[in-house]
Amino acid sequence: MRKALGHICGLLICSSLIVSNMNAQQVYQFSQYQQNLYILNSASSGVHDYLEVNMSYRKQWAGITNSPTTYYVSANMPIGKRLDINPKVSSSRISSPSTYNTITRTSFHAVGVYAAQDSYGPYGLNIISASYAFHLPIAEELTLSFSPNVSFNSVTFDPNKAVVEDAVDPTYANYLGNRNQSSQMDINLAFWLYHDRYFVGYSSDQLVQDKLKLSNQVTFEKIKAHHNFIAGYKIRLNRNLVLTPSAMVKYVSQAPLSADLNLRLDIQDRFWTGLTYRNSNTLSGMVGLYLNNTLRFGYSFDFTLSSLQLQNSGSHEVMLGINLFNKEKAVF
Repeated sequence: MRKALGHICGLLICSSLIVSNMNAQQVYQFSQYQQNLYILNSASSGVHDYLEVNMSYRKQWAGITNSPTTYYVSANMPIGKRLDINPKVSSSRISSPSTYNTITRTSFHAVGVYAAQDSYGPYGLNIISASYAFHLPIAEELTLSFSPNVSFNSVTFDPNKAVVEDAVDPTYANYLGNRNQSSQMDINLAFWLYHDRYFVGYSSDQLVQDKLKLSNQVTFEKIKAHHNFIAGYKIRLNRNLVLTPSAMVKYVSQAPLSADLNLRLDIQDRFWTGLTYRNSNTLSGMVGLYLNNTLRFGYSFDFTLSSLQLQNSGSHEVMLGINLFNKEKAVF
């Protein structure tokens, strides 16, 4: 019984740390978020004038039994009539009011939803999220959007994937008998400042900071809030090549900063390739193809630079994007 109890406690502690890290949309270890900025920041919804649907599958640390596996499907689009703003009565602060008065700007609304499933070992996290965004022009080619979003998360446990010394141990049996599906609500905020040539974003997760409850008798400390920052700049090298360097930083109280450094190259508006370095000792290579105005496809491979590389064959991620009602006739 003592051995079984030790295994159970270790399992619960490790799983609590894993689930607490999974419990936010930006904390997912996705590599191709530049192909779907909405999954990273809900305030980016509606940037394009079409219904954008994205699906993704990621297998992390292939070769390790029950390693993290993540799926998601998301959709976002602008809604309603884009309202004309009268610059003379607008309360927006801008650096050059005289320039602003000479142009016609419009504000608009957007909505988005996504569903995701993330699993590690015997535990799984299911998320359903919905968001609203308001886009407000603040300069001739600069727009700021604001987005509140709400999500419902549930933690599941699959005993078929749990490894214990004694499956009929009373402590383990009591845990299974008292376990209910744990559900939580989360409310978060996001901002997105964008221009044709650059973008800056902030988003939060787990602002509610609810406690993580794995059973009626097992409750852990409050989950800490996450803060995420991203910025990028587009450099047109020539008529066929666009280079976009960007960086993303994740901050959690009492934890080291997590940072991604990215380089993306778009070729003739039909192909793209990218490279990401994470300070968690990971290097990611990505390629993508715009099949037409409607379909996009991307693949990424993550290579672990730490000693963990000896235990796995890397991480694989595939993504499919669909642009519906594409009035812009844009590929991205």
